[in-house]
Amino acid sequence: MEPSKARGESKRGSILLFVFSALLIFLILAVSWVPDSRMTELHWLPRWVAALADRDPNIRTAVPFIPVAFLLLLGFSWRGVKSPVLWSVGVCGVCVLLSESGQLFLPSRTADVRDLLWGMSGACVGVVSAWVSIHLTHL
Repeated sequence: MEPSKARGESKRGSILLFVFSALLIFLILAVSWVPDSRMTELHWLPRWVAALADRDPNIRTAVPFIPVAFLLLLGFSWRGVKSPVLWSVGVCGVCVLLSESGQLFLPSRTADVRDLLWGMSGACVGVVSAWVSIHLTHL
């Protein structure tokens, strides 16, 4: 495949990755800003996902950031962005801060520093997973 065609395909692929990342971030914010923190109260969420999320609130904060960070790192890497790890972690950090700070305005929710740590730990797992997958494909 000629280099210009490969670059065009990677740019289109990165746009798709960013779109999926944005959709996941939108879902994270939507779930973070509902008045009730019980996921089983969200009728649009599959029941099994809601029950699993309600079982461990810390894990439910971390898990959504794994695919977001994974997709962002791949997208930034395919785009040739300098420091894709920093960009991916930064975007996830802003998302975690937004989701927690939005809870300050909901009387039935509480913003928690531990949620910031759990969200960023999920982002770190996603970034490391993407980094490993990128480097394994280049062996």
